Amino acid sequence: MFEFGAKIISRICKAVKKRALAFLSGFAFALLCFVALNAAMVPVSKSEYCGSRCHEMNTAYLTWELSSHGMNANGIRVECIDCHLPAKDKYFAHTTAKAYEGAKDIYKHYFGGEYDSGKIRQKVLDHISNQRCLHCHDDLLGKPGSSAARIAHTAVLAEPKAPENRCVECHEDVGHQRQNKLFTP
Repeated sequence: MFEFGAKIISRICKAVKKRALAFLSGFAFALLCFVALNAAMVPVSKSEYCGSRCHEMNTAYLTWELSSHGMNANGIRVECIDCHLPAKDKYFAHTTAKAYEGAKDIYKHYFGGEYDSGKIRQKVLDHISNQRCLHCHDDLLGKPGSSAARIAHTAVLAEPKAPENRCVECHEDVGHQRQNKLFTP
Protein backbone atom coordinates (compact mmCIF):
# COMPACT_ATOMS: atom_id res chain seq x y z
CA MET A 1 0.00 0.00 0.00
CA PHE A 2 2.85 2.34 0.87
CA GLU A 3 4.47 1.74 -2.54
CA PHE A 4 1.21 2.67 -4.32
CA GLY A 5 1.03 6.01 -2.45
CA ALA A 6 4.69 6.70 -3.21
CA LYS A 7 4.10 6.07 -6.94
CA ILE A 8 1.17 8.52 -7.01
CA ILE A 9 3.18 11.20 -5.21
CA SER A 10 6.11 10.60 -7.57
CA ARG A 11 3.86 11.03 -10.63
CA ILE A 12 2.34 14.22 -9.22
CA CYS A 13 5.82 15.66 -8.57
CA LYS A 14 6.93 14.84 -12.11
CA ALA A 15 3.81 16.46 -13.59
CA VAL A 16 4.33 19.61 -11.51
CA LYS A 17 8.01 19.82 -12.47
CA LYS A 18 7.13 19.26 -16.13
CA ARG A 19 4.50 22.04 -16.19
CA ALA A 20 6.12 24.47 -13.75
CA LEU A 21 8.27 25.99 -16.47
CA ALA A 22 5.23 26.47 -18.73
CA PHE A 23 3.25 28.01 -15.86
CA LEU A 24 6.07 30.38 -14.87
CA SER A 25 6.60 31.36 -18.52
CA GLY A 26 2.88 32.08 -18.94
CA PHE A 27 2.81 34.07 -15.71
CA ALA A 28 5.85 36.13 -16.75
CA PHE A 29 4.27 36.80 -20.17
CA ALA A 30 0.97 37.89 -18.55
CA LEU A 31 2.84 40.19 -16.16
CA LEU A 32 4.82 41.69 -19.05
CA CYS A 33 1.57 42.30 -21.02
CA PHE A 34 -0.02 43.93 -17.96
CA VAL A 35 2.92 46.30 -17.50
CA ALA A 36 3.05 47.10 -21.23
CA LEU A 37 -0.70 47.80 -21.36
CA ASN A 38 -0.49 50.17 -18.41
CA ALA A 39 2.55 51.94 -19.86
CA ALA A 40 0.76 52.35 -23.20
CA MET A 41 -2.35 53.78 -21.48
CA VAL A 42 -0.48 56.60 -19.72
CA PRO A 43 0.00 58.95 -22.72
CA VAL A 44 -3.45 58.28 -24.22
CA SER A 45 -5.12 59.03 -20.88
CA LYS A 46 -4.07 62.67 -20.93
CA SER A 47 -6.50 65.35 -22.07
CA GLU A 48 -3.81 66.89 -24.28
CA TYR A 49 -3.65 63.66 -26.28
CA CYS A 50 -7.38 63.74 -26.98
CA GLY A 51 -7.33 67.42 -27.90
CA SER A 52 -4.25 67.39 -30.12
CA ARG A 53 -4.56 64.02 -31.90
CA CYS A 54 -8.28 64.08 -32.78
CA HIS A 55 -9.66 66.97 -34.77
CA GLU A 56 -13.16 65.89 -33.66
CA MET A 57 -12.19 66.61 -30.07
CA ASN A 58 -10.70 70.08 -30.67
CA THR A 59 -13.85 71.95 -29.62
CA ALA A 60 -14.35 69.74 -26.58
CA TYR A 61 -10.71 70.20 -25.60
CA LEU A 62 -10.76 73.99 -25.99
CA THR A 63 -14.01 74.36 -24.02
CA TRP A 64 -12.63 72.04 -21.32
CA GLU A 65 -9.49 74.21 -21.01
CA LEU A 66 -11.72 77.25 -20.36
CA SER A 67 -13.82 75.44 -17.76
CA SER A 68 -13.23 75.20 -14.03
CA HIS A 69 -12.11 71.60 -14.50
CA GLY A 70 -9.45 72.56 -17.04
CA MET A 71 -8.22 75.73 -15.35
CA ASN A 72 -9.02 77.13 -11.91
CA ALA A 73 -7.54 79.28 -9.17
CA ASN A 74 -6.57 76.22 -7.08
CA GLY A 75 -4.45 74.71 -9.85
CA ILE A 76 -6.48 71.50 -9.85
CA ARG A 77 -6.87 69.99 -13.30
CA VAL A 78 -9.36 67.21 -13.98
CA GLU A 79 -8.55 64.99 -16.96
CA CYS A 80 -11.19 64.01 -19.53
CA ILE A 81 -11.15 60.38 -18.41
CA ASP A 82 -12.05 61.38 -14.84
CA CYS A 83 -15.56 62.38 -15.97
CA HIS A 84 -16.08 60.36 -19.13
CA LEU A 85 -14.92 56.92 -17.92
CA PRO A 86 -15.51 54.86 -14.76
CA ALA A 87 -13.22 55.65 -11.85
CA LYS A 88 -9.62 54.45 -12.16
CA ASP A 89 -9.85 52.52 -8.89
CA LYS A 90 -12.26 50.16 -10.70
CA TYR A 91 -9.40 48.95 -12.88
CA PHE A 92 -11.13 46.39 -15.12
CA ALA A 93 -14.28 48.50 -15.66
CA HIS A 94 -12.08 51.54 -16.41
CA THR A 95 -9.79 49.67 -18.82
CA THR A 96 -12.68 47.98 -20.61
CA ALA A 97 -14.60 51.26 -20.99
CA LYS A 98 -11.45 53.02 -22.20
CA ALA A 99 -10.82 50.34 -24.84
CA TYR A 100 -14.46 50.42 -25.96
CA GLU A 101 -14.65 54.23 -26.17
CA GLY A 102 -11.28 54.44 -27.93
CA ALA A 103 -12.23 51.81 -30.49
CA LYS A 104 -15.58 53.54 -31.04
CA ASP A 105 -13.85 56.92 -31.58
CA ILE A 106 -11.35 55.41 -34.02
CA TYR A 107 -14.16 53.69 -35.94
CA LYS A 108 -16.18 56.92 -36.00
CA HIS A 109 -13.13 58.86 -37.18
CA TYR A 110 -12.40 56.59 -40.14
CA PHE A 111 -15.81 55.13 -41.04
CA GLY A 112 -18.48 57.08 -39.17
CA GLY A 113 -19.13 60.04 -41.42
CA GLU A 114 -20.09 63.43 -39.97
CA TYR A 115 -19.20 64.15 -36.35
CA ASP A 116 -22.17 65.97 -34.77
CA SER A 117 -20.73 67.55 -31.62
CA GLY A 118 -24.11 68.90 -30.48
CA LYS A 119 -25.70 65.46 -30.62
CA ILE A 120 -22.73 63.88 -28.86
CA ARG A 121 -22.76 66.60 -26.17
CA GLN A 122 -26.45 65.92 -25.44
CA LYS A 123 -25.80 62.17 -25.25
CA VAL A 124 -22.95 62.74 -22.79
CA LEU A 125 -25.08 65.07 -20.65
CA ASP A 126 -27.84 62.46 -20.61
CA HIS A 127 -25.44 59.77 -19.37
CA ILE A 128 -23.19 61.58 -16.86
CA SER A 129 -24.33 60.27 -13.49
CA ASN A 130 -24.08 62.03 -10.16
CA GLN A 131 -21.69 59.30 -9.01
CA ARG A 132 -19.04 60.59 -11.41
CA CYS A 133 -19.33 64.08 -9.88
CA LEU A 134 -19.63 62.87 -6.27
CA HIS A 135 -16.49 60.78 -6.70
CA CYS A 136 -14.52 64.02 -6.29
CA HIS A 137 -17.15 66.37 -4.83
CA ASP A 138 -18.21 64.23 -1.88
CA ASP A 139 -18.33 67.07 0.69
CA LEU A 140 -21.03 69.25 -0.91
CA LEU A 141 -22.62 70.37 2.36
CA GLY A 142 -19.35 71.03 4.16
CA LYS A 143 -18.24 73.79 1.81
CA PRO A 144 -19.36 77.39 2.18
CA GLY A 145 -22.07 78.49 -0.21
CA SER A 146 -25.42 80.18 -0.46
CA SER A 147 -28.46 78.81 1.31
CA ALA A 148 -30.08 78.09 -2.08
CA ALA A 149 -27.07 75.97 -3.09
CA ARG A 150 -27.17 74.13 0.26
CA ILE A 151 -30.90 73.37 -0.21
CA ALA A 152 -30.32 72.15 -3.79
CA HIS A 153 -27.37 69.97 -2.77
CA THR A 154 -29.34 68.52 0.17
CA ALA A 155 -32.10 67.52 -2.29
CA VAL A 156 -29.54 65.95 -4.62
CA LEU A 157 -27.96 63.95 -1.82
CA ALA A 158 -31.39 62.83 -0.56
CA GLU A 159 -32.54 61.55 -3.97
CA PRO A 160 -29.52 61.44 -6.31
CA LYS A 161 -31.20 59.24 -8.95
CA ALA A 162 -34.09 61.63 -9.61
CA PRO A 163 -33.71 63.16 -13.11
CA GLU A 164 -34.19 66.71 -11.83
CA ASN A 165 -31.44 66.18 -9.24
CA ARG A 166 -28.66 65.44 -11.70
CA CYS A 167 -25.56 67.60 -11.18
CA VAL A 168 -25.46 68.58 -14.87
CA GLU A 169 -28.94 70.13 -14.60
CA CYS A 170 -27.41 73.08 -12.71
CA HIS A 171 -23.73 72.70 -13.61
CA GLU A 172 -23.86 71.98 -17.34
CA ASP A 173 -20.89 74.25 -18.14
CA VAL A 174 -18.59 73.01 -15.40
CA GLY A 175 -16.74 70.52 -17.62
CA HIS A 176 -16.89 72.44 -20.89
CA GLN A 177 -17.34 76.20 -20.80
CA ARG A 178 -20.06 77.16 -23.29
CA GLN A 179 -20.49 80.88 -22.60
CA ASN A 180 -17.96 81.87 -25.24
CA LYS A 181 -19.93 81.67 -28.52
CA LEU A 182 -16.72 80.99 -30.43
CA PHE A 183 -16.73 77.42 -29.13
CA THR A 184 -20.46 76.64 -29.26
CA PRO A 185 -21.09 73.66 -31.57
